Amino acid sequence: MENSAYLALPLFAGLAAGDIPAALAALDALCRPFAKGETLLEAGQRGAPMGVVLAGRVLIEHLDLWGNRTLLGRAAEGELFAETYAFLPDQPMLVSVVAAERGEALFLDPGKLMAPGCEPWRWQMMQNLLHILAGKNLNLARRSLYTAPKTIRERVTAYFSTLAVQKGSLEFELPFDRQQLADHLGVDRSALSSTLSAMQRDGLLTIDRRRVCLKKAEGL
Repeated sequence: MENSAYLALPLFAGLAAGDIPAALAALDALCRPFAKGETLLEAGQRGAPMGVVLAGRVLIEHLDLWGNRTLLGRAAEGELFAETYAFLPDQPMLVSVVAAERGEALFLDPGKLMAPGCEPWRWQMMQNLLHILAGKNLNLARRSLYTAPKTIRERVTAYFSTLAVQKGSLEFELPFDRQQLADHLGVDRSALSSTLSAMQRDGLLTIDRRRVCLKKAEGL
């Protein structure tokens, strides 16, 4: 990856192209290609590096002792993963990072951003990282809105309402396939499909693969 290409990534925004080699060297950067289904970081691992997706997508998953899988999030091109564990190297990872498709990731040691030094790129990257972490914290708060309800219909309604607000439209594209959506909401796939079918029959929405159109109740 050429130095100038890194500038398109949110973590490196505002840096000069000439700063990239020094930043990569100082943060022990390592580029690694990955195949679909490959586990990049595994639950229980300590001292995990922070990852940046350069190409493809990865999924953040939790697998309990009984084999139940919960999809907690995903990271697409330019997005970070495992940054919290990278700053807390003594904490074992509670999640795994699995490739959703073929791609490439950049692994870094963000703790070295705080090493002694007055290089402008360090301050810029720390500001970028703070902004990114604030956004991810907001997303976690949003997720609690649609995982708190007890029924599947309530979870679907809360999640779809959140997506509609984010998109500014009653029509939007789901970021997950049906199985991933079930995992993300923490529900059974067949039960989710039944709920979506019932909601369509009740005139609350229409759904075609990942395309959703919500129907507002009359009088609203």
